[in-house]
Amino acid sequence: MNTLQAWLKKYYRTLAAVTLLVFIFLVSIAQNYLLFHTLVELFSIIVAFAVFTVTWNSRKMLDSNYLYFQGIAYLFIGVLDLLHTITFKGMNIIDDQIYYSNQFWVATRFLEATALVVGFTFIHRKRRINVDATFIAYLVVTTLIICSILVWENFPICFIDGVGQTAFKIYAEYTIIAILFVGLFLLKKNRQHFEPSIFRSLCLSICFAILTEFCFTLYVSNYSASNAVGHCAKLLAFFFTYKAVVEKGFINPTTLIFKNLSDSEQNYRTLSENLPVLIFRFDEKGKCIYANKAVQELTGHTPDLPSCQNVYNLGLPANFAEGIEDLLEKARESKAEQQLDFSFDANRHYALKVIPEYTSGLMGFSYLVISYDITQLKINEKALQDLNSTKDKFFSIIAHDLKSPFTSILAYSDLIAKNTQKFSPPKLEQMALTIRRAAQNAFGLLENLLSWSRLQTGALLPKPELIDVRHLILEHIELLSPISIIKDIQIEMAEDTVGLVNADKQMLSTVLRNLTSNAVKFSHTNSKVVIRAVPQDDTILFSVSDNGTGIPEQLIDRLFKMESSFTTIGTENEKGSGLGLILCKDFVEKSDGKIWVESTLNVGTTFYFSIPAANT
Repeated sequence: MNTLQAWLKKYYRTLAAVTLLVFIFLVSIAQNYLLFHTLVELFSIIVAFAVFTVTWNSRKMLDSNYLYFQGIAYLFIGVLDLLHTITFKGMNIIDDQIYYSNQFWVATRFLEATALVVGFTFIHRKRRINVDATFIAYLVVTTLIICSILVWENFPICFIDGVGQTAFKIYAEYTIIAILFVGLFLLKKNRQHFEPSIFRSLCLSICFAILTEFCFTLYVSNYSASNAVGHCAKLLAFFFTYKAVVEKGFINPTTLIFKNLSDSEQNYRTLSENLPVLIFRFDEKGKCIYANKAVQELTGHTPDLPSCQNVYNLGLPANFAEGIEDLLEKARESKAEQQLDFSFDANRHYALKVIPEYTSGLMGFSYLVISYDITQLKINEKALQDLNSTKDKFFSIIAHDLKSPFTSILAYSDLIAKNTQKFSPPKLEQMALTIRRAAQNAFGLLENLLSWSRLQTGALLPKPELIDVRHLILEHIELLSPISIIKDIQIEMAEDTVGLVNADKQMLSTVLRNLTSNAVKFSHTNSKVVIRAVPQDDTILFSVSDNGTGIPEQLIDRLFKMESSFTTIGTENEKGSGLGLILCKDFVEKSDGKIWVESTLNVGTTFYFSIPAANT
């Protein structure tokens, strides 16, 4: 019921107009059939000329080739319908004994139906059809039709007095019906090119045209009931053509003329409103005339544009509004596109772009401002820089640090091989120790490189197991004793060491090995390195302490960064790569821990790292 009421409320004017028209023409038919026929045909002729008038006068703006093609056709359809009217039996204007009227009827309906179908071949063309060629083509066809009927009289006979319609006339009507059905199908297939109300009106127009043609396959006299019904159907067909083109052309011309433009505007508005970027438009004076939904999400409220005299009234963060205003000022001066990257704070980054646009409606320039979040882009950019630095560092280690130990090994082994008899046993022992130290450095570096490489590629994953830290440290001290003996350095485990961790044993051993090797490297002869592990809250806190050279304060922050890592010479000229501490940091973090250092120059250094304690 509510649906019916809504429909009546929306279409009551159309319904009233149709009812009035039908009533007038029924009254006229009751009085005089010739009057009825003349009124119906005059109405259709007026509509046809009106369709042409609207189309022709909007030809420079109309963006629908289909309506354009159809509109021109209706001028000639009107002309032929006028000839059909004045040659109708009883008009006594032209000899009506030959039934020219029936011939003009068939020719006109063929032209109308054909124009309907052919028009769809132009509907997808972006390029406007040639108005002159179209007009001339219709003019030639119409002229040929008129000449074939009135001059040459070679148009097939359509009606014979006392017999009725000829076979040609009946088959022609069915052919026209078939063409109209094709037109209806093509109309529905291309409905996206028409505004809904125009589409509905055109559909109804074609349906009533089909009914008209069907009625005209049945009559036996120009004054028969089926002829009258057919003309009533034609009346309604042209009424809905009027609704689709003429009424829309005057009441709401943009619906007809700028259908594609309106659709494009709506599409771009929808796109603008749903893009995850901030979009503004400012006039020449700096007043905001458009802001999309993303602005509302940023500010937490819908901007009151009429009262927004400048960017500061939009409720944007002050520094962001100031950045937009500065960029707008530059764009006003240069009338050129401006852009910059802007940071709200250390964690949020935006790109700002101002595009000047000449707008005739505003009699000057407007300024399109687009701003989008580039925080992730900045993060990725920083990550890429770090990866490049890491790559460069990695290749530097391979090219230089890994090469140096082998240079020493090759040099000393070559000397020994060629001059064994010339060297004393103590000298040979010293050279052997140097070779061993170089081999150990190369092996340690290679081990670190392989472990770090596997970690970066994801090939090395933690395999946690329950570890007694006291036993692990004792094993570790025993393995490192050859290194410490060379420098006469004592590696000890603190007495209070105790605890259990659930961690990857290989990773934990690598961390301890690297930290202890560094401690030995930077400790003086006859000194001590202490390893401790004690419970602290829910973790086990490890520490490796030495009384060596210490680390300058300004270098501490660079210790665990691949892109800024550095190497220094040990107390006995031992060399390193800087990779060990990077590896330690990665392994500790893989174990859900953290690592840090405390150091005093020329006093000593303590490296700390914590690993979650095992649940017992």
